[in-house]
Amino acid sequence: MEGPFNDPRIPRDERTTYRGLIDGEETGSGSIEVAVEPEAYRQSVEVVVAGRAAFRSLTVFRRRSGTMHAETHEMRTLDGDAPPVAGEEVRFRGPKVVHWGGELESFPRDVTPLLGAALALRGLDFERGARRSFSAWLLSGIHWQVDSRVEKRKTVSLPAGEHDAWRVRLRPSLEQVDKALDSLVDSLMRPVIAHLGAEEPHRFLRLEFPTGPFRWNPAAVIEATEL
Repeated sequence: MEGPFNDPRIPRDERTTYRGLIDGEETGSGSIEVAVEPEAYRQSVEVVVAGRAAFRSLTVFRRRSGTMHAETHEMRTLDGDAPPVAGEEVRFRGPKVVHWGGELESFPRDVTPLLGAALALRGLDFERGARRSFSAWLLSGIHWQVDSRVEKRKTVSLPAGEHDAWRVRLRPSLEQVDKALDSLVDSLMRPVIAHLGAEEPHRFLRLEFPTGPFRWNPAAVIEATEL
């Protein structure tokens, strides 16, 4: 496991709106707000899909000595105006939880919930070829290693305009399970590609990802509409 993420040094509160497309058709919208405090970032995410399904989350990242790490996370899954479908809350610092093999372990300092990764990825080392892994929290005490690689710097065209960005490739790692399986999955699965602003504070601009594990599952894109 690697250590905490770099602090992207976000200077002030910010709000970014996004649209989501599946197979080229717009299907949802959302926003990410980051509240900046001297010792923390508070990231709020709101997503609505097909005018009905919704997700709302709040992730707190603690800032310390030029780094940041996820401290708490909560999320609600909603279906229109009906009662919440599901809810989750997790505290990453302090407790010991049951992990693989039935062992009691603390969460690693490189852990981030999936929605929290929109902020965590802003703390990568942005130079061509830079690699690092981090732990994506899934549920309860379970997290899985994700590998990242900064591929290149390029201009991306978004509804929010053209922006100079770093292209980052992400993939779940199965190397600890079996190296041959890891190589096979890497060759079969479509990559997850993120684009983040080239200059600090490295705004989260675009994400391309598969909607499922099968080749016939359409691709999805989340892209900024207003910064």
